[in-house]
Amino acid sequence: MNDAPLDPALIGIWLLPGQPQTYEITEDGKYHFAEPEEPVNFSEDGATMIWGGRVYHRSGTGGETPVGTWREHDTGDGWDFTEDHGLTILTADPGQDRAFVGIWALRDDGQSLWVRETHANLETDGAHLTYHMSTGEVFRYGYSVSNGILTLMDPETWAELTRYVSATRLQQSFATG
Repeated sequence: MNDAPLDPALIGIWLLPGQPQTYEITEDGKYHFAEPEEPVNFSEDGATMIWGGRVYHRSGTGGETPVGTWREHDTGDGWDFTEDHGLTILTADPGQDRAFVGIWALRDDGQSLWVRETHANLETDGAHLTYHMSTGEVFRYGYSVSNGILTLMDPETWAELTRYVSATRLQQSFATG
């Protein structure tokens, strides 16, 4: 990967119309995938977290925030939430040989937890967007960004493949419409 700065027009949260997932590109060139946030609550002693109907038990001591290490009751997966909003997921599945990383945020006054899994590192050259996937694969597309629309194109034919809409554009549309 090169050290060229990421195109600033790419930074933000992107949506595919009709799908609930989000695709976030951060200033450091990370590409995150997320399902919608889910309700979260904690036991009075902070030892149990119920998130989206799943039960997690805290390893060690802690308070009400998700900061700390949790073990999912049903799967045994480990979830480590750091103070800087980093996230590491260690699966209990013996066939899984890597950790998943990402970022987290509490939303709705602490009533919902939103996690975004890091899927790739991105780089741009002004005309192409290259995804260096966490799985080792590399994908390259032509791209353009205009008025809150990100268009990915075949890098050979420049035929349009898909369009993402920025969350900011959608919020502005709802505010004025």
